[in-house]
Amino acid sequence: MPGTNVEKACSFDDLSIPPDVLSIIPHHIAYENFVLPIKIEASGCLLVLMAYPHDADSLQIVQFLTGTTMHPVSAPKDMVLRLITKHYGNLASKNAQEKMPLYKQDRLIFGQSKSTIQVVNDIIQEAVRLGASDIHYEPFEREMLIRFRVDGVLQEMMTIPKDRVAEIASRIKIMSHLDIAEKRRSQDGRIRISENGRNVDIRTSTMPTDFGEKIVLRILDKDNSDYNLDSIGMEPSKLAVFKKAVQMPNGIVLLTGPTGSGKTTTLYGVINYIKKPDINISTIEDPIEYNIPGVNQTQTNVHTGMTFAHSLRTLLRQDPDIIMVGEMRDKDTAEIAIRASLTGHLVLSTLHTNDAPAAITRLIDMGIEPYLVSSSITLIAAQRLVRKICKNCKCEDMIPDEIRTAIGLPPGVVVYKGLGCSSCGYTGYRGRTGLFEVMPITDTIRQLINRKAFSAEIRSHALRDGMADLRSSALSKLVDGITSLEEITREAAVIA
Repeated sequence: MPGTNVEKACSFDDLSIPPDVLSIIPHHIAYENFVLPIKIEASGCLLVLMAYPHDADSLQIVQFLTGTTMHPVSAPKDMVLRLITKHYGNLASKNAQEKMPLYKQDRLIFGQSKSTIQVVNDIIQEAVRLGASDIHYEPFEREMLIRFRVDGVLQEMMTIPKDRVAEIASRIKIMSHLDIAEKRRSQDGRIRISENGRNVDIRTSTMPTDFGEKIVLRILDKDNSDYNLDSIGMEPSKLAVFKKAVQMPNGIVLLTGPTGSGKTTTLYGVINYIKKPDINISTIEDPIEYNIPGVNQTQTNVHTGMTFAHSLRTLLRQDPDIIMVGEMRDKDTAEIAIRASLTGHLVLSTLHTNDAPAAITRLIDMGIEPYLVSSSITLIAAQRLVRKICKNCKCEDMIPDEIRTAIGLPPGVVVYKGLGCSSCGYTGYRGRTGLFEVMPITDTIRQLINRKAFSAEIRSHALRDGMADLRSSALSKLVDGITSLEEITREAAVIA
């Protein structure tokens, strides 16, 4: 191949590459082939730094893209990656953001010739393939926007012309067994599909808006879910404390966090961990997201009076050993759960609070007596979810010294980010893991609860007793190269 004699690199750390040279090779092509354009030589050849200069496929791709002969210079892979990160910088991020919607629309193109059934099926199939948790059909003045929530973040996928919006909505309603004529009030329904041999349940929610009905499909891909307590991302020291609490014969273990923080996944992991043939585990959920063999699961239904509180009263007459209550939404449910724990049952449940200590004040604010709270709860865990860096495009992140100091990152610690590639849809992330704050209820904390101490005081004592908070969990994931500074800043506010 002419013009491809390979030389060894010396040092390019102080090299300045003009933007017009960088733009010759898009950052995702540069990363996927471990190649960095350096300069255009007087002869017209493009000088490039390459980790694999003898890889014929990489050479052909880059030469085809640039339309010129190349002068490859060999360099170690880690050096090439470091220099790609350094020189593309914001340009790489900009290219990734510009590339992502084009890439996704190439996979999900709307065609006027496609039938409504084909369009809806294509959208759902692509969402399942990408591992999306939700599909948003959002009508606006001139079009309908389709967005997928992947790894907790919404991504624009395609638009549908205004004249096709009504038929798309009607098709989804028919699939969900909803009233297609009713457009003035919200409706809820269900869809069950089989995708590549997997059974996928979908919850449908409709709501009227100014420009039509917004529809959200929640995808419950049961066959592709991992409900293993050892794989949720909890640090070993915390996991040991957590496992000890969920194996107690009685008491309440609470999980807290905002909607979408993975609380239900953790609860399912607990049940899979503790279930045995000789114990009766029963759940009350809204909705049942995953059927666990050997576990009695009940779904609430407000229309028939099967609320959390009513179902829990009934369940206590069913001889349970362990009870999972999807959420403590009101005083009645909390009081019944506490009574169950004090009469020899282990109760697992969730609350919507920002951290573990706040769950205590939340229960007291509901009207629960402090002595009941202190005597029943054995452990509270708060959690968040952060995206994991894509392993295929993982590279070193250059963090300014002032930010390192602000977050308490030791000197010399290398942190990472994802540049964005075809494997992760040019987001730089693939999959999620948990951040956890685990607070056992010690004698000191029980005393604080009984005298109605503020959550800040409870937190202060818990930290002195060795509780590792969400911030420390986030920094641990950052140092271990699992997630990025961007993610932990978004979810755990590590930078004040």
